[in-house]
Amino acid sequence: MSSVKRRCVAAGVAGLLACLVVLPGCGRAPVAGPVGVTRIAVEDREPMPDISGELLSGGSGAVADAAGRVVVVNNWASWCAPCRDEIPVLAAAYASRDPKQVEFIGINVMDEAAAARDFADQTGIKYDSIVDASGSMLATIPGVPAKALPSTVVVDRQGRIAARIIGPVHGDELASILHEVGQES
Repeated sequence: MSSVKRRCVAAGVAGLLACLVVLPGCGRAPVAGPVGVTRIAVEDREPMPDISGELLSGGSGAVADAAGRVVVVNNWASWCAPCRDEIPVLAAAYASRDPKQVEFIGINVMDEAAAARDFADQTGIKYDSIVDASGSMLATIPGVPAKALPSTVVVDRQGRIAARIIGPVHGDELASILHEVGQES
């Protein structure tokens, strides 16, 4: 193979590799840190920070308002495409839950309140969300990177983080976590 042809092939391969690195993130909010599910052993769980603030529906609320129940805390933003993609999974889990045992609350991160309300209305989110316009609340959750959207934590009945999901939620995984944490005393 001639040196010109080798350079053309090398340039083509380099261009293809660059596309493989860049294109998967196009139109998507970056997730900082490792992506995946982490289930945390009971003895290793950290307390969920005291997260409270203005609710999208008005008034104020806190994650601690659901004390004594398993709580699914979903971090989202209206401009986050993977957040939009996971809404059907969260909506189905919310609809099928026992409200005496499991509660859902969102944390709307770095959004205008009007955009967040429109997003919630358009996607059919039925649970309320705390407004975190600065993104500072997300940064306080142990083990969740400060810009990880979407991300979800499952909090046990004692207010400790039982699982972290960095990236979109998958229905079977969330159901398994909720079942497992729900069985704990």
